[in-house]
Formats: sequence, C-alpha cells, structure tokens
Amino acid sequence: MSKKKSDKTTIHDIAYELGLNASTVSRALNNNLAVSKKTRELVKAKALEMNYQPNFIAAALRRGRSNTLGVIVPAIDRAFFGRVIRGIEEEADEAGFRVIVCQSFDSSEREREMVDTLRGLQVDGLLISIAKDTGDNLKLYEKLISSGFPIQFFDNVPTSLEVVPAVIIDDRQGGYAATKHLIDQGYKRIAHLRGPQHLHIYRNRYLGYLDAMKEAGLEVNDDSVLEIVSHFDSGEEAFEELWKRSPRPEAIFSASDFSAVSGMKAARRRGLRVPEDIAFMGFSNEPFNELVSPTLSSVDQQPITMGRIASRRAIKAITSKEDEEHPNDQLVLMPEIVVRESSATK
Repeated sequence: MSKKKSDKTTIHDIAYELGLNASTVSRALNNNLAVSKKTRELVKAKALEMNYQPNFIAAALRRGRSNTLGVIVPAIDRAFFGRVIRGIEEEADEAGFRVIVCQSFDSSEREREMVDTLRGLQVDGLLISIAKDTGDNLKLYEKLISSGFPIQFFDNVPTSLEVVPAVIIDDRQGGYAATKHLIDQGYKRIAHLRGPQHLHIYRNRYLGYLDAMKEAGLEVNDDSVLEIVSHFDSGEEAFEELWKRSPRPEAIFSASDFSAVSGMKAARRRGLRVPEDIAFMGFSNEPFNELVSPTLSSVDQQPITMGRIASRRAIKAITSKEDEEHPNDQLVLMPEIVVRESSATK
C-alpha cells in the first residue's frame, strides 16, 4: 500500500525501504554501537530523504524519560526572563536536555493550562516563575511537589507553601542596599515606588527600604511611599504625584527599572537635573539602563546565574536515584548594586 503525502514517515517505512528490521532502524537512529557505522549512516540518510521526524513523546513513554524541561514565565519579552531562560538552556544543553518555554502572561488560569500542556508533552520537570495573579494554583503545586514530580520555582515563588524548591534573589537585601547607597550619597528624603504588596518580591524590596531608612534614622511617612504597577506610564504618573507632595523627595528608589526610567523622563521634562536635583535607583538592572541618559543605577538580580542553578537543581532531581537527596530547599542569591550616573554624586 502506498503512503499518502500527509502520512508521517515511521521507522517501519524506513525499514521497508532498506530491507531492514524496524528494531535495527531504531537502534541506528539512536546511534547504538551494536549497529555498524555503515548501517547507521545508511539509515540516517534514508530518514533524511524520507523526512522522518522522531516521535519524542512516544520515545519518552518507552524510556520513562524525555530529557526535556518545561519552563513557564510571565513574559518572554522581558529582559530579565530572557536572561533567566538563557541560563536555563545553557545548563540544560550541557546535560543533554531540551527546553520548552511557555508564557503565562501573568494569568494563573493560563499558567495552569501550561502546566497541563507541558506535562502532557512528557517533560521530566518544570521550572516556573508564577504569575502575579496567583489564583488557586497553590494546591496544584503542592500536589506536584508532594508527588515527587521535579519542580523548581524561581524569582516569584509561592511563599505560602511549606516546601518550595526555588532559586530566588534576596529582595529585602536588594532593597536595603539600594536605599543605603542613596543614603551614603547624602540623600535624606528618599521616596519609594513600591510594587503590589501581595507579591513577596515587592514586599521584601519595600521592607529592605524601610530597614535602611530606620537604620539611618530617616523618616518614612505616607507621603514617602507610592504603590504602582511596573510599567513606563505609571512611573511618570508616580513622579508627578510625588512632586506635588511636601517636602519633595531628593531621591527615588523604585522597585522596577521601568518606573524608574519613566520617572526620570518626567523629572527631566520639568527641567530637573539627575542626580543633582533628584536621584533615581531602580531594581532588576535591565539592559536599557545603560542606554538612557543619564544611565540608571539599579540592583542586579543575577538572572543567568539564577537560571543555571534552577536548571541544574531540576536536572539533579530528575536524574538522581530515589535514595539520593533532592534539592527541595530554597536557595537565595545575593543581589549586587550597579552604580551609574542617576545616583552617583561622589
């Protein structure tokens, strides 16, 4: 019977064309040394000619492992997540693993769908930065963790779970170091643009700000803090709101580089000099920080390192034996302050 053009080529089709057993073709395609080099090359050439595509899901079911990691991030087009993914893939490549990346668009409902999709594709483990809209996925993750399915969280993690295998940055230390830098530059009236406080990453950055201000004996009141969302427009609006208040701030520490940059834009539109009239400090160390004028000081989150370590821990959980210890703890990375023109007065 002739094959339809739409039918996928199978190892049985290749075996028929070459007069070989399907098992021999399978071993040849998998570089099994039990098959001669000549036969392996012959099979691979015929597979290429017949446009053969291996069924990785079927192979994974046979082997019990796919050597594939699933990654879910809120948005791929954010530089931070792009660099985390780079770290994940670099580590995965070295270990012989593939990576499938999905976006939740900060929707917990879509995040759940992506978890189901990736598990349906037989990924061996998941790496996830959860959506800002946390929804009701915590029970799902609790079930996955308790079942022993390899999962590693990074950046934004479900803190309400008792066991959270995760790689995160010390956001509180980052907020403290950023604020202390401004204090060390001589600024006293330091305002904070904080992110949504139901998210631990923004709450901890705010607590770090409070720690540094309290340590220095500097006042923090309702006029010193403004809650925003992390995008360009909100930074401009936030700056204008802060500038109406009395006394006006001498420096602004933003929990996001995006709002810091847009805040600088609003300040310069008013004819203010940065940092002489008002200083700015961001958080995340986005690549655009070196392209704006003046360049923006920020807190570096070590995203590539975060991705590599999260990937390494997931792969270890996948490949380790049952009696070996899995990396189920929370690993905390230390942030680094990157000082640029927007805050450097000394």
